[in-house]
Amino acid sequence: MAKSSGMSNNAGFVGGALQFLKSVRSFSEADIRKEAERHFVLGIVGSEEQADLLIDRLSRETAGKTSPAGPPDIRPYIGVYSNAEEAPIVSLVLRADEVAGSETLLAAELARIVVVHKDLRLALARAIPAFRPAVAGHIVSDVSWTNTKIAIVSALPGVVPMMGALLPATALGDMAILTRNQAEMLLRLAAAYGLPIDLKARMRELLPVVGSAFGWRAVAREVIGIVPGGIGVVVKGAIAYAGTYSVGKAATIYYSTGQLISAPRLKQLYDDAYKFALSRVKKLARRGKPEDIITEEPPPNDMGF
Repeated sequence: MAKSSGMSNNAGFVGGALQFLKSVRSFSEADIRKEAERHFVLGIVGSEEQADLLIDRLSRETAGKTSPAGPPDIRPYIGVYSNAEEAPIVSLVLRADEVAGSETLLAAELARIVVVHKDLRLALARAIPAFRPAVAGHIVSDVSWTNTKIAIVSALPGVVPMMGALLPATALGDMAILTRNQAEMLLRLAAAYGLPIDLKARMRELLPVVGSAFGWRAVAREVIGIVPGGIGVVVKGAIAYAGTYSVGKAATIYYSTGQLISAPRLKQLYDDAYKFALSRVKKLARRGKPEDIITEEPPPNDMGF
C-alpha cells in the first residue's frame, strides 16, 4: 500500500508540474520587458553636492548596501535642478535637501512615488535600486490579494447553491490561474531586481512554485470538503494569500541577497501571512457577490514587508 501511495504522490507531482509548465507559458515576457524598460527621468532638486549624495544613495537598495560589482550608474535616469522652478511640475521629483540626510523621509518619498506612478513601478525598481523594496512589496501584496479573491470566488459553488452556473469559467479553473499569477509575480520580481526578463533563465527561481503552490492548493481543496460552509471559503482564501505571499517574499529575499531562506523561516513566513489574512478574508467573503469580491481593493500591508 505504501508503494502505491508513493506512486500516486509522484504521479500527482508530475501532473502538477506539467500543468504548471503549461500555465506559465500563458503570460508574456515581452509585455513585462516593455513595462520594465519604460523611459523616465527622476528629477532631483538641490545643490550639486546634495544631488551627488542622493544619487549615490539611490543607487543602493538600502543604505550602505550594494552589489559586488558596485552600484549601477543611474544618472541616465536622473535630472538635476538647482531649484524647484527649473524642475518639471510633476510628482516624480525628490528634493535633495529634504531627503538626502534622512532614511525615513527618503523611504516615505520613494513609497509615495511608487503609489502615484503605478505604471512606472517596474521601470523605477529595475533602474534605481532604492525603489526595489517598495516595488517588491506592492508586487507581492497585490498578487497575494488577487489570488485570495480567485480562491474565494472559485470556492463559492461549494457553499452557495446554484452559484456555479453564475461564475465565469476561468474562476473554476483556479489552480492554473493561481499558478500563472505566482509565476508572473516571480518574473516581475526578477525584473524589478535587474535580472534578465527571461523565463528559461529564471526557471531555477520559478520551479519552487510547483511544490509550494500545488501543495497548499491541494490542502485548500480538501478544506472545502471538511470545514462547513463559509468557514471553508475563508480558510481557502487565507491559504491562497499565505501561499502566494510566502513564495513572493522568499523570492524577494533571494533576488535581493542571493540567499535561499531556510525551511523553518519559510514556514514562519507562511504562518504569519496566514494569520494576517484571516480577518481580512472574513470581511471579503462576507461580500458574497463574485463581482463585489473581484473588485475589492487590497488592504494595507502592515506585515512589515
